[in-house]
Amino acid sequence: MNSRNILFIIVLLVSCLSQFASDIYAPSLSVISRQLHSTINQAQWSMAIYMLGVALSLLFYGPISEGFGRKWTLVTGLCIMFSGSIMAFFAPSIGVLILSRFIQGLGAGSCQGLVRAIFRDVFSGDELAKYGSYLMISIVFVVPVAPTLGAYLQHFFGWRSIFIFMSLYVLITIAVLIRFFKETSQHHHLERLKPGFIINSYAQILKSRIFIGITACSFLTYGAFFAWFTASPVLLIHNLKMTPVTYGWINFIGGGLAYGLSGLLNGRLVTKFGAANMMRFGWTLMLSAGLLMLLGYLFIGMRSWVIFVPAILFFIGSTFIYPNASAIAMTPFGKVAGYAAALYSFMQVAGAAFFGALVSYLPDTNQLPLAVAFILAPILCLLIYEGIVRSTNNQMRDAQ
Repeated sequence: MNSRNILFIIVLLVSCLSQFASDIYAPSLSVISRQLHSTINQAQWSMAIYMLGVALSLLFYGPISEGFGRKWTLVTGLCIMFSGSIMAFFAPSIGVLILSRFIQGLGAGSCQGLVRAIFRDVFSGDELAKYGSYLMISIVFVVPVAPTLGAYLQHFFGWRSIFIFMSLYVLITIAVLIRFFKETSQHHHLERLKPGFIINSYAQILKSRIFIGITACSFLTYGAFFAWFTASPVLLIHNLKMTPVTYGWINFIGGGLAYGLSGLLNGRLVTKFGAANMMRFGWTLMLSAGLLMLLGYLFIGMRSWVIFVPAILFFIGSTFIYPNASAIAMTPFGKVAGYAAALYSFMQVAGAAFFGALVSYLPDTNQLPLAVAFILAPILCLLIYEGIVRSTNNQMRDAQ
């Protein structure tokens, strides 16, 4: 097996880890709220607080990896994540569980942010978008199984067993990184941790109008996507009395097909049509999904299929965004990829934390709040991105 294949497998293992931790116990929210004597909103908040921990930590992992490299920064973050997972297993109350999830997120931020930097160390441009799509295709067979696996673990062993599984997953990932991962950064040096270098690097990135716009779009896209995992367990399991196992399988089959189809299409078409057009197509599908869910609410009401069918369409659309947006944002910053990845990932995950927290406090008696999130996010993304394109074209004409 050549070095690129080994790198791809390691990146896949690391990428799935943070996603697994965010989604795996979604089917258990109702059980957790009962056993820890809390409200369902507090249980939902434990999901949003994880994403907040991820978002905040991203601002540190990027710069640290520029000084010490990607490998040992990742290992350090995973050790923090392991401690949070063990703490969650023993949590005696919802407050301790929320704190544990925050610590877990602080560690998982190393996975969320540095994967982009590692890919940017090796690839660039449309090639970066293409391999990002192939990573998405691979993730399709792993990440959608998280809620299903979590449902079965809860059913047979109780919800705490989910955190034992996550602890073992983290330990295996640490062992693989130490044994097989070869440092990809060619520019890391302790000089890059000096305040002057950090300030200059971030200033360089923040001057890019395209980078700022793309990160704002990522904030909205991923935020609306994460709103599904915060709201849907309450809508489908708590309100419509769907079993956690059925909920898990619906996510696995529907989400898996959606991710696989769009990931495959994007990988094949991005070099022909360009990353920008693929994103426009994705946002159009997301908007259509939101409108379909809204119409279902107005004319049919609360039905499982009325909620989930539009969600599949939303999953398909959103999968066209992630690899293309990341490629456009990251390509100009190869020499400061750690800093760029930190800022980009911070904005993306902050969107999940914001939308997750918002949804956890909105009324959860029907799908209307989720439909509104599905509609507003792509509309704002299209407005922001088209504004960037017009502004950039005007600047180029003025320069000529």
